[in-house]
Amino acid sequence: MKLKIGLITTLNTNIGDDFIRTGLCKVLQQVCGKRQIEFIAVNKHEPYTVYNNWHPIQIARISKHLPKGKHAFARLAQTLLATSMFSRFEHADAVVQCGAPVIWPQCYQCEWAVPLWHKVIRQIHERTPVLNLAAGSCFPWENQPLAIEDSLDAEYLRAIHGYCRLTTARDSLTRSLFKELGCDVQQIACSALLAADGVSKMKERGDLVLINYMPGGGHYDFGQHVDGSSWAETVRALVKRLERRHNVAFLCHNETEFRAASDLAGEIPRLWPKTIPEYFSMVFKAKVGIFNRMHASVALAGMGIPSIAIGTDTRLLMVKNLKLPCFYVKEASADLLEQEVEILLNEKEQERERLLQLRHDTWQSYVRCLSDSLPRIVENS
Repeated sequence: MKLKIGLITTLNTNIGDDFIRTGLCKVLQQVCGKRQIEFIAVNKHEPYTVYNNWHPIQIARISKHLPKGKHAFARLAQTLLATSMFSRFEHADAVVQCGAPVIWPQCYQCEWAVPLWHKVIRQIHERTPVLNLAAGSCFPWENQPLAIEDSLDAEYLRAIHGYCRLTTARDSLTRSLFKELGCDVQQIACSALLAADGVSKMKERGDLVLINYMPGGGHYDFGQHVDGSSWAETVRALVKRLERRHNVAFLCHNETEFRAASDLAGEIPRLWPKTIPEYFSMVFKAKVGIFNRMHASVALAGMGIPSIAIGTDTRLLMVKNLKLPCFYVKEASADLLEQEVEILLNEKEQERERLLQLRHDTWQSYVRCLSDSLPRIVENS
């Protein structure tokens, strides 16, 4: 009989989310053996999609066409009409929250907290195993908390932890914050590490130094007063230095990055893969990376390609967990990054072996945890 596994994820937004989901789906397929799986993916940013089109909650879609109060109307409709009955997860054999930040300031207010966690998951978790995998944190780099100070955040995080048979953290801060709340979680590298196919067959390497540039060095400034123009000048200077000795190309995750790369160094080739197969076929030519996108670092690490991560928040910690060099954008000078690139290149064979072994160990850790958490599925596989 076909298995049905619900996925709480992000769709059509960022390929990094696709890496996370793909890695987890591979592990789930391994754990479920030869049984066919129907994955039911729900976009958490459109939580009403957990219901079929005929469900009354679809009135929330009307909010997109309102001149004012779009978000307030959508939230009201989702809160009032959400129920575990008739959801697409109602008869699922398991439900998996697929990575991404779970802990950040005022996370209890996220748009999927009530309609997904409290209205659906709360009602089904006793009969349906729910797993929260590759959970992360997102706090300003300059203001990393030792504990959750907001009581409403603490209540929300304890609740979703209680709904889940297994929670894994992709970074040390997430694990420690859950621990402060009295919630035990396991720390395992982000599942994006497992996204690439055919890693064992990859022997020859290309000669590209890939750069992913985000204006400002990350998604948000978080009130840290990051000087975006200074970061742009740092990358511009770094490109000029590296292109004297290496083939350099920009790796872009969206149109904003594609245009920004052109403005920064129009003579440098730009790569903008739209699908996972396209992505890995392009980055296969890399020997090292310098990335603002954390999941570029994690995904390439899964191929044995080392990189340097530069960011503005604690998402950096998921790369630090891989023991790759990470820097807060204010500390990342052209001199420092150039030096780190050469260190990685001098040690590229050792790093390749280390990262591929880490990938193997991470795969085994996920298989073991999921097998233990989904005994009924494993027994029948």
